[in-house]
Amino acid sequence: MMNQEYNNALENLREETANGGARPIVIDQYLDFIVKYDNKNRTIDLLLLLSDDAEHDEGMFSIIHTAEIADDYNYVLALLTVFPTIMNKAPRWTSIALMRTLNNEATKHELVNQLRTAPKPIKDAVNDMCERINSISPQFLSKTIPVTIASKA
Repeated sequence: MMNQEYNNALENLREETANGGARPIVIDQYLDFIVKYDNKNRTIDLLLLLSDDAEHDEGMFSIIHTAEIADDYNYVLALLTVFPTIMNKAPRWTSIALMRTLNNEATKHELVNQLRTAPKPIKDAVNDMCERINSISPQFLSKTIPVTIASKA
């Protein structure tokens, strides 16, 4: 029963992000429900909801903040698992998620550690996104260098 309730809330979130504009009040309502369930796929499920087509940035930020509830190891593992997918689907929000990771020293350290042994397509996607971030925000260069080095290891 609990699993079905989680799946229903997740499906409602998908519908809202795809067709409802990601209205913050609606997103937050479903996120409040989803966080009650300790679903091992929650972080991946949430990151896959990111959409550059969403009308309301606040709704997307709520999704990212909720995904970030996971500990650093599991958050980074989930982010890397879906990185190429969300980068193609929602490059803007993927860059925001990555920049938020780079701004947290502990999470950035975990990213560097996991990236060293990640599959090449994931390394390439992260490296490409770091290059995009650096071209737009050169002040991130000092934060992206360790990630770029790990992505080339």
